[in-house]
Amino acid sequence: MTTDTAEYCGSLVARLSTLPAAGREPSRSLAVEGMRLCDAGHVRTGIAKLRRAVRAAQLGQ
Repeated sequence: MTTDTAEYCGSLVARLSTLPAAGREPSRSLAVEGMRLCDAGHVRTGIAKLRRAVRAAQLGQ
């Protein structure tokens, strides 16, 4: 899968939703911003935010 598509945004959101720490900061605000950017057509920037959200959630931050 090419990683700079709107579909990849959805994939990251789905992955994030399975992580227990996804609802905590900073994951939550990064995810919200990433989804907003993807929806506005700024896919690469949105993906970067969503990846940061996933990493933060994986670390339990």
